Amino acid sequence: MNMRGPWPPALAALAFYAVALIWRAPLTASMSTHMLVQIPLLVLAGVCAERAWRAWRDRAGGAGSSRRPPAWSYNEYGMPGLLFASLVGTCWMVPKALDDALVDWRMAAFKVLGLPVAGWILGASLRRSNTVVKLFFLGNFCWMSAIVGLIYLDQPARLCNAYLLDDQAWAGNGLIALSILLPLAWLLVRIKPVWRFLNR
Repeated sequence: MNMRGPWPPALAALAFYAVALIWRAPLTASMSTHMLVQIPLLVLAGVCAERAWRAWRDRAGGAGSSRRPPAWSYNEYGMPGLLFASLVGTCWMVPKALDDALVDWRMAAFKVLGLPVAGWILGASLRRSNTVVKLFFLGNFCWMSAIVGLIYLDQPARLCNAYLLDDQAWAGNGLIALSILLPLAWLLVRIKPVWRFLNR
């Protein structure tokens, strides 16, 4: 199997989506795994699906084919798509959204269908954005995660009806850890382009 072809990301997308749905009950049993495991799995499924579709399109049309669709001018530099993905991420940090996803089938359907779409848009937008735009949205998301995590830790009362106060504390610690680990992971992956940009 060609590791650069569409099949590896397509299989990864199916795996992420299947795990998020099949293990829905244990993943939503606590606030931390609901927010920090299931929701990212659904987003990653969309990111991988977009990559698989792009690889299939490039293979079908060829690298220099005139059949390739034009650039999306309404997603210039990926900024509208990244803004949309940031708003979706903000929505799922609201405790009421987590509660509703457990008791309302419409909100649950929005989660399992909307988050992969947000992941698709996120993957396409990251590919179109430059280093400055990526750093801006990454910093904004991590700052927001840290603030929400601190709010979860400081609240003496439960914010989610479905989860206990201990679950809330774990989710808060997880969001703070995410705000630290995510930029470090991105920096390790993108250290060469960032270094070139800083030394221009």
